[in-house]
Amino acid sequence: MTIKEFARLAGVSASTVSKVMNQKDEGISAETRERILNLAKEYGYSPYSSIPTIPSKTPLIGVVLRSHCQELSNGIVERAQSFGYRVIYTVSESSLKTESQSLNILCRAKVDGILWEPVSSASLSLKSIPDRAGIPYLIINAPWAGGSEFIDYSRLSSFAVGALLERYHTSIACLLSDGDETKMFLEGYKKKLFDSGILPKDSLIFQDISPALLQKISSQLVTAVVCSNYGTALELYGKLSSLHYSIPRELSIIAVRDSLFQELPYPAISCCPVPERAFGQYLAEKIIHIEDGEWSGRAFQPKISLNGLSTISFPPHMQEKRILVVGSINIDHYLNVDSLPYSGKTVISTDSLVFPGGKGINQAVGVSKLGHMVTLIGSVGTDTDAEIIDSAMEKYSIDTSGIKRIPGEQTGKAYVFVQKNGESMISILSGANSRLTPQDISKNKGLFENAGYCLIQTELPEETVRTACETARALGVKTILKPSACRFISPDILVNVDILVPNENELHEICPEEPSLERKAQYFLNLGVSTVIVTLGKRGCYLKSAEEELYVSAENFISIDNTGAGDAFISALASYLMYGYPMKDAIRIATLAASFSIMRRGVASSLIDRSTLEAYLRQRYPDILKSRTT
Repeated sequence: MTIKEFARLAGVSASTVSKVMNQKDEGISAETRERILNLAKEYGYSPYSSIPTIPSKTPLIGVVLRSHCQELSNGIVERAQSFGYRVIYTVSESSLKTESQSLNILCRAKVDGILWEPVSSASLSLKSIPDRAGIPYLIINAPWAGGSEFIDYSRLSSFAVGALLERYHTSIACLLSDGDETKMFLEGYKKKLFDSGILPKDSLIFQDISPALLQKISSQLVTAVVCSNYGTALELYGKLSSLHYSIPRELSIIAVRDSLFQELPYPAISCCPVPERAFGQYLAEKIIHIEDGEWSGRAFQPKISLNGLSTISFPPHMQEKRILVVGSINIDHYLNVDSLPYSGKTVISTDSLVFPGGKGINQAVGVSKLGHMVTLIGSVGTDTDAEIIDSAMEKYSIDTSGIKRIPGEQTGKAYVFVQKNGESMISILSGANSRLTPQDISKNKGLFENAGYCLIQTELPEETVRTACETARALGVKTILKPSACRFISPDILVNVDILVPNENELHEICPEEPSLERKAQYFLNLGVSTVIVTLGKRGCYLKSAEEELYVSAENFISIDNTGAGDAFISALASYLMYGYPMKDAIRIATLAASFSIMRRGVASSLIDRSTLEAYLRQRYPDILKSRTT
């Protein structure tokens, strides 16, 4: 009895029989080993290596590829030879006729198995050739054919996108090229973004290096590109270099790189090498073990890695000082009423509007309009409101790398009643805001590292606020805390706060025991807060710190909606402190920004931009702009 005959009897491969009979059976289950040894005893079988006999022919593996692939071929040969197999290697050059001839030649040579890369779906009619010969085969690199073995390019693109997300890129474009792998590559790109809470956008998917792609790169609407083909990545790199772009400072690039470009030393584009050699090794071993049931359910799961970081960096806006905002994200529903409701009173609204809002978004928009790079940490749901928020953040160039999307949750909502004189009251449905955790802050610790100020509000869970303040303090980032929608602030939070900015009502609510505004402010200074600024509406604001105490009056502007005045104040305060203005002048500018904000409905749309604000300052208060120290 030959080894092949005995292997068929045992229901395993010849190599498995050889390993067991020669006691080289690591990796083979005890059940399989015992079955082979029992059958050998029953049938009196001895391995060919232990008895003097004429050796049988060396087992063969046949390979039919569409085109030559050195790395794949090397992997097949290496693994086949390690099992004592020889390889007959043919290339069809994408010709159906040549493919048919190659299969017939391999079958006449009585190979032990065939690795077959079909030319097209029409090739599948040639299955009858190995089927008639009784020769097992594996179809490879044909995702459109059921049961095909192939390299999953979706895992490569997912890994590439993940590497960019770890460096806080959120505006990641996908540059595709022709090939069977393109569909898989695109699927991996989209899924990784979606799983990370970022909605994939068709506007960021490109089939070529178009003017639209270059325009998005120049305006920083795209900060990174993943390329399905290394040749296309080379073309993009060359084009951007000719336009004097600095890579990776202005754009990060990751490409998939196959054996055609393995020896190319320059430029050193960061890439995920296609694991072709490992795939070849896997294919050789699987065809050898094709009759072994233990191999039937195995799939190719290679380790994926980057070859380097030469074209990967943080987004451009993270390479300079910026302001970080940790806060609530809502959709604001405005209801205009003749008078504000109270217990037992029904009011009728004659007008309603919807705006993106929440103190997190409002302050981030305010900072952006005043000229600073800004990053927002917060959470939204998976409802249609989240898409409105996403569009608003893109409109105002807000970095969304700290935004978490929570499946099955609704985005926060605020219901804002606005009286004719501009006075307002707000009711909040927290939604996804309540799901922002301390772990989310820790996960985004890198966002704190290049921030000058961190703006935090208490419309978030207390533990999250505490962690944000502690993280900012540990990394030397100044904190500005807005105590909204709370009746108490823990002292272990306040000890890590640099500037506390309540309005008058909030101050009385969180510190009811002290009799006066000044005493209440001193109470928080005693707890470790460096500066307390109380906003007083149309009366301006009050500042108290260890070094100074002063009142600043507000401008006498007509009040239409005062909802966003506090957010306008805080965003301007942080912005002008970052610009190097002393505190007394920064709060004068912030008070003016708050005064401007009450003249229009909504918050984001009413926040003033830097050019308008400074034009007014140059006209009315020119000395303030001269006080900048840096």
